[in-house]
Amino acid sequence: MSGMVDALLEKEDGIVLSDNDVSLIASLINVTCIFGFGVVAILGEKIDRRHTITILTVPVLISYIMVYFGKEKTIFFISRIIVGVSYGGILVLTIVTMAEYTNPNKRAICVNYISSIGPSLGTMLGHVLSILLHWRTVALIGLIPTGLSAVLPMFWIKSPSWLASQGRFEECKEAFRSIHGTGKEAEEELQLLVDTERKSQSKVKAGHNLGKTIAKLRQSMKKKYFWKVLLLAIIISIYRISAGKLMFSTLAITMLQEITGTSNILIFTLIVDGFIVLGNILSFFALNKMKMRPLLFSLGFISNTTLIVLSACLYFIPKVNAYYSWISITLLAFYFILAYTGPFAIIDVLLSEVFPLDVKLFCMLFASFLIANIAFLSIYLAPIMFATIGYAGVFLLNATISFICLLYLWYNLPETKGRTLQEIELFFKQGKFYDSQPNEQAGLL
Repeated sequence: MSGMVDALLEKEDGIVLSDNDVSLIASLINVTCIFGFGVVAILGEKIDRRHTITILTVPVLISYIMVYFGKEKTIFFISRIIVGVSYGGILVLTIVTMAEYTNPNKRAICVNYISSIGPSLGTMLGHVLSILLHWRTVALIGLIPTGLSAVLPMFWIKSPSWLASQGRFEECKEAFRSIHGTGKEAEEELQLLVDTERKSQSKVKAGHNLGKTIAKLRQSMKKKYFWKVLLLAIIISIYRISAGKLMFSTLAITMLQEITGTSNILIFTLIVDGFIVLGNILSFFALNKMKMRPLLFSLGFISNTTLIVLSACLYFIPKVNAYYSWISITLLAFYFILAYTGPFAIIDVLLSEVFPLDVKLFCMLFASFLIANIAFLSIYLAPIMFATIGYAGVFLLNATISFICLLYLWYNLPETKGRTLQEIELFFKQGKFYDSQPNEQAGLL
């Protein structure tokens, strides 16, 4: 994506687009993914998680082919809309599904692999290939991982959590045990899952699955915990956007060229992306050794401080200084290694945990509607902000918003490491964790 945006800005291949057109192409994914959230909220509940991922992946294959052959801006607009709808759903569903398949002690590491290290390796590969190869060739290469994404889910076991939410408890038990075994802790988690869902479904009377889900959603919206969880998810997502994860992956090549003042940015790209990958690798050790809250707030504070220092350097150090480029890139790389080791490794895990199982996808739809619009504006307005307040001003503004988000999370985010999804759900409903037996916990709903 980053290579294509940079090429279109330079009017490559005779494709004449205004700066606003290119900004719109770059940001369309973030607003059209709203429709993807809606599709996944319906299909993900009705036909299960794995088939939904396959269905949503197929249009992405078509979009890559459109990009490869595209000559008119309309084609690029349509391809971005397709990717937005498809990827919006896939992004949510892969995170949710990974959380449902893994045990509480390994959930953070597994979700981090899906949401951080995989995309970071892909982003780095995309950036490097876009420098070494033509961006159309890079789009063609994208057919390979996309094809795997469409095929591999067909071989999965159905999600035990999804089966439980549909009232198919015997199938749920069989699927759960085939994944987690029959140990004491696994059986306790399974019993809590079944009891929680039975209790939840006993309160709802509707004729079909979608009707039951909508009825549960209406019931949840009357509860204070629903809005508390929804606001928490929005704050987490705003933090992700303000911390620059989305902006850098989309506009990396353009940003590095403007900051360094040179188009020969391969070495700078390798440094920054390499540190991002290193941060993701370090996050595995950090998530294994540390609790979620200490990791989020310690590295979140340090990384934000680094971003402020970077902003000051960009503002006060003359661009003609021989060390300007290296100081800027080193600080940016250091920022990302901190952010990816801590905050970025945690925020997607949190989004996969906080929503009640029976209305999880619809809750994520509501939160994502606002988030997608903010993400769209952040990318669409980024070139305008770079031109008006400079990179120094943008980084300072992002750091300020990130600090505000961290302050809110400090007072409202519980420690979730080692807790089952049902225990976390009970916490938000009741205000505290219960360490009683599974049957007693379910009775407290």
